[in-house]
Amino acid sequence: MKKPIKLLLSSLIIVLSYSCDSNDNEDTNDNNISGNLSVEEGKEQLEDNSIKLLDKIEAFESNDALNEIVELAEFLSTTNSSKPAGFTKKVLGTINNVAALQTESQDPVIFNAKQSVLLIKDTPLANDFEEEKGIYLWNSDTEEFDKTGDSDDLIYNINYNGKVAVFSVTDFVTQETSDIDLEEVPTLAKANLKINNTIVFTQSYSGSFESNGLVPNNINNETTLGDFTFSTALNNANDKSLTQTINLKIDDCVIFGFNSNVNGDFSDEDAEIDEALDNATVTFQFLDAKFVTSAVDDNFDADSDLTIDEQIDLLNSNVNSELSINNKSIAKSLFYKDQSTYTDFVYNSSTENYEEVEVSEDIVNVKFLFEDGTSSDFDTYIDGSFTELEDKFDTVFEAYEKLFEDLN
Repeated sequence: MKKPIKLLLSSLIIVLSYSCDSNDNEDTNDNNISGNLSVEEGKEQLEDNSIKLLDKIEAFESNDALNEIVELAEFLSTTNSSKPAGFTKKVLGTINNVAALQTESQDPVIFNAKQSVLLIKDTPLANDFEEEKGIYLWNSDTEEFDKTGDSDDLIYNINYNGKVAVFSVTDFVTQETSDIDLEEVPTLAKANLKINNTIVFTQSYSGSFESNGLVPNNINNETTLGDFTFSTALNNANDKSLTQTINLKIDDCVIFGFNSNVNGDFSDEDAEIDEALDNATVTFQFLDAKFVTSAVDDNFDADSDLTIDEQIDLLNSNVNSELSINNKSIAKSLFYKDQSTYTDFVYNSSTENYEEVEVSEDIVNVKFLFEDGTSSDFDTYIDGSFTELEDKFDTVFEAYEKLFEDLN
């Protein structure tokens, strides 16, 4: 039964769905299907939808706030930014992280991960904040910040290229943990960057944890960069319901959204997944397209030794996925028996040598099932449908590479 459980979880992970809504509706679980599309209509609308998303990302390249931060990062990259420590290091790290947004090697999800890590990767930070509070001015001669005044906040002033940048850390609170390798976790962090009195970047983070500081009850983070907004939230309801949402927005349009809701009993860290999980729903959003997967644990027994056919029946009965666009269904998921062929080495006692042989075995796989009864495995459907999208990807990322080519 372990294979079906792994497939169940895999199907939750690979589900895609995205939504752009003019009234700023971020309910990723809203999947009211009102009709069906043919195979070709679905392919065409999905590719158009993806190109529209890339158009928005491409247009963001000319965003004033982004270009202001790139200019600041270019200025700082010519200095010895490895000298500072503590919160000063966080400031420079944040500026360079934001400036690297949307290069070929850093998409918005990687950006958020790096930005979150900046808050906690060096410890302890609470003492740093208290000790370093004050007003600072960047000294280009010494390539360090000179303290010029007192403040309850951390305020860094940088004069460059005839402009004035002010990075302020207005709140920072942590909670001790029981982990000797992670002394503290942040429970409150707020910061903003102004260039010539115009706010170009903000970050607002809050979190609450259980008494040991290791298990989160609630986490909320919102980062803005001009017209770009990243928000994420995590809620743990007494280890009975876990909810996570992620939204990436440009011009108040959700270009990428993720929502997961998992219900069960997660109080026992050593419990098997089939013992802890009752049901789960995962939704991904991508402009007007949506892919939703829901799964129910119908008395799964992880110790059961099921045949491939029994695993397939179980998965098709308890896991449902649907790909749609503009509330029109494109395809649903269908688990099926497939064959995996690979090369193995078998010992031949007669020759006393290992011989290369071709081995085939039955496996569980999943494919798209369309309204007309035809089907296609995921890779074939994607690879054969979006050639124009690949060209658009190249154009967009070449533009961003050029934007950031002067950054070290």
